[in-house]
Amino acid sequence: MNKILKTVFIAAFWLLVWEILALIIDNRLLFPSPTSVVCKLGQMVITSDFWISTLTSLFRVLLGIILATILGVIIAIASSKFKLIYDVFYPFMTVIKATPVASFIILIVLFIGKGVVPTIIAILMVTPVIWGNVYEGISNVDKDLKEVCKVYKIPFKKQLKALYIPSILPYFTSAVLSSVGLGWKAGIAAEILYPPLKSIGRSILDSKQYFETTELFAWTVTVIILSLLIELIVKLLIKKIPHKKIKDQ
Repeated sequence: MNKILKTVFIAAFWLLVWEILALIIDNRLLFPSPTSVVCKLGQMVITSDFWISTLTSLFRVLLGIILATILGVIIAIASSKFKLIYDVFYPFMTVIKATPVASFIILIVLFIGKGVVPTIIAILMVTPVIWGNVYEGISNVDKDLKEVCKVYKIPFKKQLKALYIPSILPYFTSAVLSSVGLGWKAGIAAEILYPPLKSIGRSILDSKQYFETTELFAWTVTVIILSLLIELIVKLLIKKIPHKKIKDQ
């Protein structure tokens, strides 16, 4: 209850700051008030275009995040088994993390097309984070417990549930929670630079071009809310993963 009250208080504080700034600037075209933004968002939510654009963007970006998570875990497992695979992928992952997102977006548009840009950008942004954290988690699995499993010939399925998952899960959770937001923001940024039809990025760009600042703010709020909802759902899903340690069984 205290946590909920704290969250509400913090949200109310920043909304008040926003309202005060809007009153000081006193120019709705440049800086709309939170009330006008909420009203605009309410008008948008009841239209079919809003839901088509939102669901299309969600599908594109979430597809990339899911594929990147699977790919990152597979490469991390392979890297932990074979040093050569780690050596091969390490410079590639380093280059991806160091390269500006805009460069990748331009290259993808040139060679593939703008329709798949959000998905591929999400894959590129998320994969290195998942790979790095999961690899570290596998490397930090208790060696003594691994030896115990060998000595007592504990089935691999039980080892996976009681040894590897509990050891790797904190690293995996941290990677997913940080990369989901990163992938979502990068995917939307890709849509804004090269907007596909019926997407959040296209709507944001149109709002900017037509100087519909209130609508621009409303779409920005939508992106933030969706990001928070995605992270919340991911947290709930991760909590359902069984992770009772082998020494507790």
